[in-house]
Amino acid sequence: MENNKSFFEKIGDFFRKYAWLLAIGFAVLAILFTLLPVVDYEIREKVYYVATDKTKKLDYVYGVSLITYMTTGFKLNYTIYITLGILVVGIVLVALSKLKKDLLTAGGIAFLLAMCMFILSKFFFESEENAIMDYAKVVNETNAEQTVESVSVHGVSLSWGAYLGIVFSNIAFACTTLFNQKRTTRQIVEEGILISLALVLDFIKIPVGPTGGSINFQMLPLMIIALRYGPQHGFIAGGIVYGLVSCLIDGYGFACYPFDYLIGFGSVAAMGFFRKYIFGEDQTSYNKKGLFFIFIGGLLSVLIRYVGSNVSSIVVYQYSLKAALEYNAFYIPLAGLISIIALMAMYRPLIKINNLHRVEEEQEEETSEIA
Repeated sequence: MENNKSFFEKIGDFFRKYAWLLAIGFAVLAILFTLLPVVDYEIREKVYYVATDKTKKLDYVYGVSLITYMTTGFKLNYTIYITLGILVVGIVLVALSKLKKDLLTAGGIAFLLAMCMFILSKFFFESEENAIMDYAKVVNETNAEQTVESVSVHGVSLSWGAYLGIVFSNIAFACTTLFNQKRTTRQIVEEGILISLALVLDFIKIPVGPTGGSINFQMLPLMIIALRYGPQHGFIAGGIVYGLVSCLIDGYGFACYPFDYLIGFGSVAAMGFFRKYIFGEDQTSYNKKGLFFIFIGGLLSVLIRYVGSNVSSIVVYQYSLKAALEYNAFYIPLAGLISIIALMAMYRPLIKINNLHRVEEEQEEETSEIA
């Protein structure tokens, strides 16, 4: 059979076989490029020259790297450490995927989260204007020839180190998804219908809470995708496809996408990690074990979404930590709880649907076991 495969089929099999190794390699490259400049500060100085008795304005670009952070003691350096930590966690999860396949998806989510941290790094660094200005004054010491009268920051942008970190993190994520599973036409259609249903439910908003926010039921069909097809399908359907479309419809701006939408709705992937315990072998009716794992999976999904929304509130909307926690503490848990209860109520019919229309991967596993 192997000899009958075309060249492109063999290439595809190669990438599927070694996708985990490629993901680790590109994640290591992302870590290495984090040591290069991450953000560029455009510095404007007002300098008085004694010899000419004139004041001139000087503009230059100052690049901040991880090494600079470690040696100059700027604040918020933990943000870049978090990015490095997420990449390391992703590498460990992908390496462990040889023991448990679903961990490849978990590693991919870590790489995507690291990419979001790279994208938002300029927001983390923007608040450090005073530290940058102090550093600029130290570099340009006052001497007999000139005096630095003022230093100001008039622009912050991502540096090439951050851009390469984004690229390699994204490639590492792609290696954990594109080459991991095959998708059939039936899977694409079913997931498309459930994503469309989630978009429709997104328009049904119920304002709640003393601090604002609203609840709806869009997480329910996304959780069903994760239950039916596993965490990878759940993350792609919820975080990438639904999250991107929903972000464009809501109109809050793409800056909200990484944590409010990508992580927020990609969180339904947590439900997929428990699918084998919820849809057990030869299971024809609901049981307490399945209901328990629906609750645990739903709880993890809600917790991840809550964390993502809090990070977005702090970074994008400049909320304090306390204000972010208070704003998101009511409507997100309530919406998640409603979705979990609805999923529990649908448990029996979902089992029947799953038995009637089995996922192709499960059928292949059963066939291999019989053989």
